[in-house]
Amino acid sequence: MGDEFLHSENTQTQTQNSQLEWSQNNTPAFIPTIWGRLYSTKLNLAGRYLWSNPNHQEYHDLIQPEFSLGRAFTCSFVLNKNMIKENIIRNVSKQQFIIKRDLQETLNPAIITDLSYNGTFVNGVKIGKGNSRVLDDNDVIAITHELVKIFVFKDLLKNEQNQVPAHISQKYYISRILGQGACGIVKLVYDKEKCTKHAMKIIKKSRLTNGQINHLTDPVKIMNEINIMKALKHPCIVSTEEVFDTHEAVYIILELMQGGELFDRITKHGRLPERLTRFFFRQMVLAVTYLHSEGVTHRDLKPENVLLDSKHDEALVKITDFGLSKFVGEDSFMKTMCGTPLYLAPEVVRANGQNFYGHEVDVWSLGVILFICLVGYLPFSNEYKEMTLRDQILKGQFRYSPAHWKDISLEAKWLMKRMLTVQVERRITLDQILKHPWMQDDDIIIRVEKMLCHAAQIKNFDRLSLKSVEEKSDEENKNSVTVIKLIATGKRTLSDSYNSCEPNPKKLRMDIYSGSGNKTGDTSSATNSICSQE
Repeated sequence: MGDEFLHSENTQTQTQNSQLEWSQNNTPAFIPTIWGRLYSTKLNLAGRYLWSNPNHQEYHDLIQPEFSLGRAFTCSFVLNKNMIKENIIRNVSKQQFIIKRDLQETLNPAIITDLSYNGTFVNGVKIGKGNSRVLDDNDVIAITHELVKIFVFKDLLKNEQNQVPAHISQKYYISRILGQGACGIVKLVYDKEKCTKHAMKIIKKSRLTNGQINHLTDPVKIMNEINIMKALKHPCIVSTEEVFDTHEAVYIILELMQGGELFDRITKHGRLPERLTRFFFRQMVLAVTYLHSEGVTHRDLKPENVLLDSKHDEALVKITDFGLSKFVGEDSFMKTMCGTPLYLAPEVVRANGQNFYGHEVDVWSLGVILFICLVGYLPFSNEYKEMTLRDQILKGQFRYSPAHWKDISLEAKWLMKRMLTVQVERRITLDQILKHPWMQDDDIIIRVEKMLCHAAQIKNFDRLSLKSVEEKSDEENKNSVTVIKLIATGKRTLSDSYNSCEPNPKKLRMDIYSGSGNKTGDTSSATNSICSQE
């Protein structure tokens, strides 16, 4: 009996070990992503085989982020006389070309770089030694001569090429969505020949609904924005590279701003240091000064419409989104009720689409931006229940928190109040802002001047002239109040805004903080503590 039990136990143990071994040996291995495929061509244009062996491997899967081809043994694909005709192989370089793809994002394009002396060709066009271009689905790769076509590239990762007209996809590789809003979407695109990144704004043209035109997609307003953008040439204005106008939509190719929105920079840090605020603000004022000199009033200035060209602290500022802008002649005025209410000037609110207003509305909006940059909360908001947003703006009664303003210089406070002045005739002008004491920082002026001059040379814009003098300062207001902090929480749908055209709007979550910095849900104690600038 004992032997039988032992035999049974041994048999069971062997069976378990066998099952374990089988399980380990048959565990599915990691399956790599095949992001592309190179199909070997069968014939050239002369009808002759390029490959020595007619039964040459049909295709080669691209799995690694880099694929190189040439005669050198270090290449991913080594060409030799046993594979390809001798009259061809002798003209092939040790490293003919390399294909790279950043696999961190699935919609990044494959980029081919020519490393040869005798040339690498894509669709019959020579790339040139040291140059690169974007590879797209079904592109034909040739080496040493445009007729020596060896591969057809197949892009196995998702792309959006078929979502745009053919004449656009022929020039630009369509990548991921950067943002989406009421007016349409913005996508990242690559110039195929230059391998440069751009933003492509796609604005769908209006659809008739109950006989009415959607004002966000009104073709007239779309073309108004395009005409304005095409006419503007300034280092601090987002430049329009190209426009494609089709029956269904307008495709606007814009320079890509890698640093994101000023709004995001503020919400990330809570508020900006005063010196960095001065660096950004000087550029904004110069940009708006240029706009006004060209007869353009932006009318929708806000941190979401101020973009940065890099992630660096001291980045180049670019103003965008001219959907609400308007050319203003010497004797003409504006009276349309437009813009985002949080940043609207009193005269715009008072006009209500009936009365007139002028360029000064942009100065007020810049004042609100300056306010937010310095302290990180909104000067006016519907969340301040003691007074309606309309009345706050009409009376110029912004929310002032000593706890947030205590470390801000007196000159900055005075400049902010001069900009948020209700009476248009008393409001500070753009020229006076540049001459204001708070703006007189020689190091900042030099840094901004160098940055703008460098950007102007690249874009072939005219050089700017900067000025500086002094002005008076104001006294600090010390009332204690409750304030509303700006916090970015995913997509932004401004509760205090009219329909906005900026892509991927982020929501402003209004968190209530007391002047001492403690969170509170009661704002009634702040009813009489709104600081009036009158």
